[in-house]
Amino acid sequence: MKLADKGLNMQALALEEAQSKIRIAVRDGWMRGLSKAAINEQIQRIIREALKEVTTPALRDAAYRSLNAFAERQYNTYLTAFGFDSRLFLAVIALYNGNNSIRPRTAVEKELHIGQQSTGVTYATDAKGVPTQVYAEEYFTQRVKPVFEELVRQKALDPDDVSGRNTLRNRAEMEVRYDNHLTQIGQLRAAGVKLVAASVHADCSDRCYKWQGRVYSLDGTTGTTPDGKSYVPLEHATDIYYTTKAGKTYKNGLLGFNCRHYLMPYKEGMIIPHVSREERKREYTINTKQRELERIVRYYESVAAQNKGVDNELNLRAKRLAKEWRREYVKFSYDNDRAYYPSRIKFI
Repeated sequence: MKLADKGLNMQALALEEAQSKIRIAVRDGWMRGLSKAAINEQIQRIIREALKEVTTPALRDAAYRSLNAFAERQYNTYLTAFGFDSRLFLAVIALYNGNNSIRPRTAVEKELHIGQQSTGVTYATDAKGVPTQVYAEEYFTQRVKPVFEELVRQKALDPDDVSGRNTLRNRAEMEVRYDNHLTQIGQLRAAGVKLVAASVHADCSDRCYKWQGRVYSLDGTTGTTPDGKSYVPLEHATDIYYTTKAGKTYKNGLLGFNCRHYLMPYKEGMIIPHVSREERKREYTINTKQRELERIVRYYESVAAQNKGVDNELNLRAKRLAKEWRREYVKFSYDNDRAYYPSRIKFI
């Protein structure tokens, strides 16, 4: 079984973990009845720790804005749905999960009953106003479930993408790979390398297919190698521009968005493999399926974490599904002779 975490974008992983920690910190803080300021103090600690792992300047700035906006969105979702006081909410989920014996522990707590949730955290609850188990079930189904489904769907987003579709994780992949490309080109030029060959990937995108496996110059020249391979300046392949609907322009050729290609010094007689369009399409479909399976695993992990101590049945079901889909991901990778990435399916 092949693992592929070596060289994985650890900056993207750090930001994904920060998002997961923020999700839980906001939930637990609101359920404990902490002030927004107290919750924000925890959020800022999480963000500071995550940013220690982020070395790309543009990504650090984007991540700071994105994670703060994500925390605010999560908190406001609780506030809009349930208000500042979480005691009725906690009483309802205690009843919904079958915990009807909410018992005071001290004389001071006779009005504020203490219920121990499965998270291991003690929460203050007040069962007043919850007349029956039926009421709890209706409240949970109509008020709680839709809100928690919305909380799971929320993700830290790229703050510079006005479409609202690009996630912070994707932004991290883009920034770090592009930064690595620039570093690599600079190192090759500094070493006096004139000609380079672009790597070949069977599962590359349509965008890169025509550029991979070719020879390029780093000094702006055009010509033919002694063994008969034509070359053009690298910029012919890289400086292809794409303008978004928001009016932002990016380079999006070889070594562009999320491009996994790399350059190597060209040597006379170097054998460069060729991948047919049919093979590329087949392998790219496998790559796309891997990413889809990773998203499914992360989704169920997120559902389980979001509902821990809230909906015990859903928490356990989501854990089971995450485990089943994780096995499916590993099996699919194995069956298709692909490395798999444990860190891509890790929630925290």
